[in-house]
Amino acid sequence: KFTPFMKNIDSLNNKPVPPHITISPSPQFQRQQKTNSPAEKPKPGAKKFLKKLLFLIIFVILVLGGIVIIRAANISDKIFVGQKTTFFGKIVELIRGGGDNAQLAGEDLGQINVLLLGIGGEGHDGPYLTDTIILAEIRPDIGQVALISIPRDYWVTLPNGGQSKINEAFSDGYLKNHDWNEGGQWTRQVVENLTGLQIPYFAELDFSGFEKAITQVGGVDVTVDRTFTDYSYPNDATNGYLPPLTFTAGPQHMDSTKALEFARSRHAEGPEGSDFARGQRQQKIIQAFKQKVLKLNLITDAGTINSLLGNFADHFHTNISPAEILHVYNLAKQKNINDFISLSLDPSTSIICPLIRADTGAYTLAPCPGKNSYDVKNFFSNVFVYGKITSEKSVVWLSTSTGNKTAFQAAYDKLTQAGLTVWELPYKGQPLAKNIFYQANPKPATAEYLKNSLNASEASVPPPGVNADKSKVDVIIILGGAD
Repeated sequence: KFTPFMKNIDSLNNKPVPPHITISPSPQFQRQQKTNSPAEKPKPGAKKFLKKLLFLIIFVILVLGGIVIIRAANISDKIFVGQKTTFFGKIVELIRGGGDNAQLAGEDLGQINVLLLGIGGEGHDGPYLTDTIILAEIRPDIGQVALISIPRDYWVTLPNGGQSKINEAFSDGYLKNHDWNEGGQWTRQVVENLTGLQIPYFAELDFSGFEKAITQVGGVDVTVDRTFTDYSYPNDATNGYLPPLTFTAGPQHMDSTKALEFARSRHAEGPEGSDFARGQRQQKIIQAFKQKVLKLNLITDAGTINSLLGNFADHFHTNISPAEILHVYNLAKQKNINDFISLSLDPSTSIICPLIRADTGAYTLAPCPGKNSYDVKNFFSNVFVYGKITSEKSVVWLSTSTGNKTAFQAAYDKLTQAGLTVWELPYKGQPLAKNIFYQANPKPATAEYLKNSLNASEASVPPPGVNADKSKVDVIIILGGAD
């Protein structure tokens, strides 16, 4: 499952505070939690679902396009945008790509960047606003993909010089000439300025298209693991809530509406209300849809295949060529790319903060006081480091031996930004000459980060007077004269 990895100081991963010492967040370092209004609050479940859908839809288009060449020729220019190659030229490229000759932009530098965009589509308010913006950083050399969610309310400068929330970039670019590729170009340019990375590719999808696709294959068959009820499922049409939704354990046949409700439900009581359970449900829907598509027969299901291709042509667009898509698929197999990490550029990183615009009163996000665009770019350039650290789920006790609160705050910000769970440790030992850390439990990625970011040296024994209970703490850091 994919979840935002940045954690607040008040989360201790269910590890109890040791009884022999008072470990609690100092009031000086507690932060007031800021939330958006219901209309503005991010929907991580929908984002996670969309991430997987984008990759799946690309795969389905290749399968269907490969077996229905004539129909694919009619829709090729709708799906594969911003390319001068004719359809038959694309077929030649696809064949060459099968031989692994389609070099991807960024592949020679070790990282391929693709921007994944989700829009509401026709029939929604602001149909071309990107409610979901996800940067996929693909690293074939280490077999990993990082998916970083970018908040739609982040304040940016558009390619035309205007300023607005980042979710308007695609809409403004598209509406200029009703060109999908231009919408993608505008958004890529804005995100390049934000991240400091080159982003040559984009893929855009709207949810209505996937919902129609489920209907076209006759619904999906899913096994519900346990019975649960969601009493607060949002009604997008009224901004209220639907009547309670109950899913009964056992095999179920779901139509498009029920399938999306099952995948996106996030307010159930008990285990099914967790992010992990929701991620598992989303995978069930995706796998069920994939199985339906792969069972289609070219002759007997020609009508369904034709409808699916037409549906994707109206709801999915990308500037990635068929040959390049196939090359990504081959890379994934050859390099065994199956490790996905997920991060989110949100206020919990301590890099960006809510900002109410004085001129309009609009809710936006911008670099926090004391932070700037360099800090944002640094976040995107270190996502794989943060991913490794977060996967270790280290609990850290942090203290200063010199009483330097400014140094403590700076270290705290770095550690929480990297995804570590940090608690203040009251330390009464002698002042130290330099920063040190001790691993109560082996955490290699965390240790490497501490050496580089805090210039800390590893100690072979616990700091004086500290009982390093392995069941309660992973790493102990004492800041010294070098802080």
